[in-house]
Amino acid sequence: MNKVVVGIISRYNSSDQEEFLLVSSKKDFGQYTGFYYPPGGHAEDGESEEITLKREIQEELSLEIEPKEKLAETTGDVPDQITSWWRCEIKSGEIKIQEAELQDARFFTRDEMKKINLWPATKKFFEENCLES
Repeated sequence: MNKVVVGIISRYNSSDQEEFLLVSSKKDFGQYTGFYYPPGGHAEDGESEEITLKREIQEELSLEIEPKEKLAETTGDVPDQITSWWRCEIKSGEIKIQEAELQDARFFTRDEMKKINLWPATKKFFEENCLES
């Protein structure tokens, strides 16, 4: 079973609306290529979920984050995959995407998320979980 860990990172914009950091990959995911999802990645053998999040988000976005709370664990859209969803805070850094892997990374409000292509598991997660702080 593959273990994927993703970070739910949010902030409030100047209109006091909560925005969530989502990324899209350059990798070919068939019909889901270019779709948005929270940053994260695959856990390495023996690696804790918190360490996976810190490593992946540092590698992909140049952000230092702090995992705060595990929100859910779900089966993924990919067979034999479990996804852990964590609320995280940015400790330091500015978003600088790893261009070899990601095509985009930015914050979206819930209304904006309704207008973009979200990875199905991401869409389901946000529909089922109230994440207001």
